[in-house]
Amino acid sequence: MLRPRRRRRPTPGGVLPTHVSTHRPDPCSGAPSTPADPPQRAGPIARRIAGKALPLYLSMLSTLIGSAVTAAVLGNTGTVELAAYALVIAVFNPMIMVVHGTLRGSMPFFTENEDDPRALAPVLRDSLWLSLFLGIVGGLLILAVPVGARLVGVAEPTVAVLGLYPLLMAGYVVLAAVKNATTVLLVGLGHTRAVLALSLVSVAFSLVATPTLVLGPGPLPALGLFGAGASMLAMNVVTVGLNFAVVRRGTILRGHPIGFGAPRWAGISRMARVGLPTGSTLLIKSGSLSVLAVVVARIGPEEAAVHQVAVVLVGMAFISFVGVGQATVPFTVRAAGARDRALVVRTVLASYLVSLPVMLVSGALLWWAAGPLVWLFTDDPGVHAGVVALVPLLCLVGAFDALQSAPNSGLLGLKDTRPAMYAFALGYGTLVLASVPLVEHGGLTALWGANAGATAFLVAAQWFSFLRMSRRVAPDPEAPA
Repeated sequence: MLRPRRRRRPTPGGVLPTHVSTHRPDPCSGAPSTPADPPQRAGPIARRIAGKALPLYLSMLSTLIGSAVTAAVLGNTGTVELAAYALVIAVFNPMIMVVHGTLRGSMPFFTENEDDPRALAPVLRDSLWLSLFLGIVGGLLILAVPVGARLVGVAEPTVAVLGLYPLLMAGYVVLAAVKNATTVLLVGLGHTRAVLALSLVSVAFSLVATPTLVLGPGPLPALGLFGAGASMLAMNVVTVGLNFAVVRRGTILRGHPIGFGAPRWAGISRMARVGLPTGSTLLIKSGSLSVLAVVVARIGPEEAAVHQVAVVLVGMAFISFVGVGQATVPFTVRAAGARDRALVVRTVLASYLVSLPVMLVSGALLWWAAGPLVWLFTDDPGVHAGVVALVPLLCLVGAFDALQSAPNSGLLGLKDTRPAMYAFALGYGTLVLASVPLVEHGGLTALWGANAGATAFLVAAQWFSFLRMSRRVAPDPEAPA
């Protein structure tokens, strides 16, 4: 006789329910997306994190390639169009970062319902509504770029060449937000190979469509900036459909209705409370780095160039820890669902077994190859020498950034991201306030040294908060002894 399934007790704010995953293997990855029982030892946990993180890392690299292609193609159209593109991107980049960071806050809600499609489908709808709201706000900000540009005194030829590009990019932002909600779902359920496949499709589309529409090879008309916007919008139209197809056919939600239903304001609010601090941390970091760039530019063009190349090198060399952090969140959620505080902490520590070796290799390669590598970014001997001199500090900043990612992902897995936001605000806020005297008295060496100190503070502050928050994960008092 079949036993009736025990109803899951409602769990108040932030405490994750105990569950056992029973759904089918991921057809996109060739392996089960979640194990029946969370692994208990650090080694097996680290191996599973690595298996999920590698596709995410490759997906990020492919996205960077796609963005670089767009910028390179526009660089061949004319200085004015490239300046107009940079004007929109200056608003687009931090805004899309906030959108993606906020939607990342839905990941623990997806993972804790990964074995129950009836519960998961409404959670996805909550995330889709949140993504739509964020996308509309972001799109309105993009539409306001021409007005804002005129208010701050941008040259009229640059504003005039924008044309319909802000409108196309506003549509892109709305679709990108909705697509990201499904991407976070796939990551939360462990379908990271599907995420990589979808990312490769997006990049392949951009590699073909962007040069074709912007430059107009052969008899085709060159559409310039309009073509770049049309390419990005068309790419998102195609990939949003593909994302939904993968969710419908390749996850536990197969056969269940997904999409926009009536909004559940309580569910949307719970996601926003977790996601908005996450998005805010990214905005704080991005905004602080922009302020530092302006402060350095006050010294002179050579120092500004050195600083910019240094920022690019750090981003390229140490991007892998972002993928590791995202891949760790579902494992932390499952450990919290098992009401095992020791396992929660062990899961976050196990992520270091993945990120630290990669970080050490990346740092060693950057240190060893800095000389020839910097020549790819500049032919100025002064800029080259300045960047090479900063390499030890760049490695230190990258190392601390990798170290802070682990407790940051742990806080997200526990659905309390406010401590991370406070730590970022204090650490980077102090760095910004001290940046002018630091640069005036110690130059770039002092500034990057302080940057390393601020990032080290993030490691300590977030580990303190994570360990404190993890105490809330206690054994179920109603569980049998």
